[in-house]
Amino acid sequence: MEEQAALHRYLPRLFLGTALMLPMLAFAGALSASLMGASGSGDTMQSPLHVANLQENPRRAFETLDANRDGYLTGDETAASRTVHLHFGVLDTDRDRRVSIVEFHRLPGMLEDVYAE
Repeated sequence: MEEQAALHRYLPRLFLGTALMLPMLAFAGALSASLMGASGSGDTMQSPLHVANLQENPRRAFETLDANRDGYLTGDETAASRTVHLHFGVLDTDRDRRVSIVEFHRLPGMLEDVYAE
């Protein structure tokens, strides 16, 4: 009898706790899937940020990364692509801490040098 009373007392709390956890688990799963699907940074084969696509169509990659559409990439914006982010310092030739489309067009040649070896 005492066990049933305890069960009736704690069962609603158990259901409430489970109901509160499900959205958090769904969010964590979605976040994990998006991070894993991005293979570390949006560089999946279909993505404009994949190395092959960076070389084929750098303008599309630039437009994909330029989140605020100001015509320049900042270090924060390039974080969406590990490849571009790693080359940010070299691409920023005028050292204004942003990369223009003209500077960005140097990337395909740089990637050919890196991946040719």
